[in-house]
Amino acid sequence: IRLPTASQLYKAGISFKACEGNISVMKYDKKKLRLHLPRLVVFDDTEDLLRNLIAYEISSRKGDDFSMYANIMDSLIDTQEDLAILKKAKVIENHMGNDQRFVDMWNDMCISVRYNDKSERWEEMIHDIVAHHSSLWHRWNAEFHERFFSRPWLMASLFVAFLLLAATIYQAAYSGIGYYEPRNQPNMKP
Repeated sequence: IRLPTASQLYKAGISFKACEGNISVMKYDKKKLRLHLPRLVVFDDTEDLLRNLIAYEISSRKGDDFSMYANIMDSLIDTQEDLAILKKAKVIENHMGNDQRFVDMWNDMCISVRYNDKSERWEEMIHDIVAHHSSLWHRWNAEFHERFFSRPWLMASLFVAFLLLAATIYQAAYSGIGYYEPRNQPNMKP
């Protein structure tokens, strides 16, 4: 099960929100297009801890919630751009010193991890996110808003451009009406 990366989801209009708590707070709000993720603070020894938790969960066969969480995070984080988006949303706090080291850690985290069974808990969430991302309309709409409404001066310049276009159309119509109106000609009698 692979999700698009955080930057791809962000470009499709999905935002991220950090929540306090464990994995159970992870959910996707379809109405607000927001993926709620538990806040994760990462230090130098976090990789060993995460790998041990995944190994314990797989060997104990008591479920695969943490493994699925690790897989989802592995899907979301592929580049430093993805990490920057999650850091801005305060989902991740990196104390490893180097962002590339953090990205490499997640890219290597779930290699050869097999899951005990299908996790129905995450299936609907993943399906909804992938369906939203696959919609071409959502990506175009998000790109349009990012391009024209992300900064105040862009919005102002777009508004001024529409005003100038409307004024030009009005001026052309007014000139056309004046041209085609019958002119008052003096009455000439012989």
